[in-house]
Amino acid sequence: MTAETRNHRVEHRVFVATLVAKGALGVVQLLTAVAIYLGLAEKLPAIAQWLFKAELAEDPNDFLATQIVSLVGLAPASDLTFYTTYFSAHGALHIAVVIALLYGASWAHHAAILVLWAFVAYQMFEWMTVGGTALLVLTAIDLAVIYITMRERRSSKQLG
Repeated sequence: MTAETRNHRVEHRVFVATLVAKGALGVVQLLTAVAIYLGLAEKLPAIAQWLFKAELAEDPNDFLATQIVSLVGLAPASDLTFYTTYFSAHGALHIAVVIALLYGASWAHHAAILVLWAFVAYQMFEWMTVGGTALLVLTAIDLAVIYITMRERRSSKQLG
């Protein structure tokens, strides 16, 4: 086995692991959309307080518990239609692209890169107008997946 073949195998494993993680994130986003639609977003502060009640009683300054309780308290109380739509679209598109890439569809690399760049552009627009760390995190993940997808496409073309 040549060094180039070994490198391709390692890169391919990283690509597949990234796709699986991206697919899992898509599932979480779909579940988030369902939870928002069902009205569970309004109940998050109470659920977080209940989940971390014992931990906060033991250590009122517990970093993880205080961060989670604080973050769920930031959920907007207004119309959540935008968030339901965004998480549904983001999750469904990512899952569809991940499935197409894993099955090796010839168009999937181009579609994945196009879809991800569209989300990066939209997320950066939203970040500039509204702000939010979550948008930066999602954008960084999308950029990493774009890079890995481009490398996978190049190396599979060279070997194929």
